[in-house]
Amino acid sequence: MKLYYIAVYDIASPKRLPRVLKVFRRYMFWIQNSSFEGEMNEGQFKQLKRELKEVIKKEEDSILFFWAEHKKYVSREIMGVEKNEITNFL
Repeated sequence: MKLYYIAVYDIASPKRLPRVLKVFRRYMFWIQNSSFEGEMNEGQFKQLKRELKEVIKKEEDSILFFWAEHKKYVSREIMGVEKNEITNFL
């Protein structure tokens, strides 16, 4: 079963940030500075966390995950410019 995830992060080092972004992009969609969203199964979520643990420093960086059973249970309102419109087109 897939869950819908939202991740927000604050990475202290500009050197670590590109590596963190690379990991997130393999699993989720970038929606705005410091935030990603997407659906993953439990195995994918565990793998994402394992990969992030190899890159971040727990004493300096912060990553928050929020999840719901389905995207339809999460409402979103955008004020101002939408940074990255999510589409299914490649």
